[in-house]
Amino acid sequence: MNLMSWLTIPTSIMLSTILVTTSTHWLMVWTCLEINTLSMIPIISKPHHPRATEAATKYFLTQTLASMTMLFAATTNALTSSHWEISLMTDKTMLMLMTLALMMKIAAVPFHFWLPEVTQGTNPTTSLIILTWQKLAPMSILLTLSNKINQTLLLLMGILSIMIGGLGGLNHTQLRKIMAFSSIAHTGWIISTMAIAPDISSTTLLIYILTIIPIFSVFSTTSTTSIKDMSTLWMLSPTMALAMTLSTLSLSGLPPLTGFMPKWLILNKMATFNFMIEATLMAMLSLLSLYMYLRLAYIFSMTMSPHTNTMTMKWRTTQKTPNPSIPLLMTLSIMMLPMTPKL
Repeated sequence: MNLMSWLTIPTSIMLSTILVTTSTHWLMVWTCLEINTLSMIPIISKPHHPRATEAATKYFLTQTLASMTMLFAATTNALTSSHWEISLMTDKTMLMLMTLALMMKIAAVPFHFWLPEVTQGTNPTTSLIILTWQKLAPMSILLTLSNKINQTLLLLMGILSIMIGGLGGLNHTQLRKIMAFSSIAHTGWIISTMAIAPDISSTTLLIYILTIIPIFSVFSTTSTTSIKDMSTLWMLSPTMALAMTLSTLSLSGLPPLTGFMPKWLILNKMATFNFMIEATLMAMLSLLSLYMYLRLAYIFSMTMSPHTNTMTMKWRTTQKTPNPSIPLLMTLSIMMLPMTPKL
């Protein structure tokens, strides 16, 4: 890509997301989401590899289907109510359809099928953008509609997302696919309390983004793509291996790490609203994800190649300049739990 493309595409992605979060008109929101989608296609397909082309095609088709559904629901609601305001959506059927379309954009179960494949076909930086920044715009719309969305539907999709996200990552060795299923599981936690406590959902999303950024930064720095490549991390940098282990465990929600905070707040809020069965089920299903994260933590910190790992190893990987923000972000992703009372 030339300089003009690199200036135009990231600017379009950032401005379209910001405009979605500040708009109140459905047509404006739909237009910005389309600009956002079209701006991501060149970034995904940039490596000029068949897998990247496949990922770009899947991303485009899925996002286009969700956008068509959103436009249909918004137009039908406007025909019946004579307004285009997001917060004044009154048609229950169209609200349900709009919710499902937004769930497809954030890859919540049962519309999660595209995320692992798209994430696997891109580089770590693009995968990070898809798993973090690209969720902000749909999430902001869902938060705007949070007082109208059916809580039963959110709980059902949230529980299914936690279960599928945990099961899907158990047998994979590619780190980007594992992180994609981790994102699906965290999406389930985020949407589960969106109708009863949107502030907790926002906090959960922000903490998830804060935790996953340093993990992907290390993947990019060490040129790592699979679990077997990470088994040399302890020999390369024990400090980085320890930090990655703690960040991964924080992502799983173990106390006293930062990732425990959102799950604690979510379960506490659900218990307050007498969703005891749902809260218990979510806590039990999170054990599936915990096993997945413990597997990663074992590889990061307790495996020293080639003594305890029988898999074929890369002898030497390309090293890049470490991101200077990694230590700060890892510290925040591990040690923010004492701030919970202030929330």
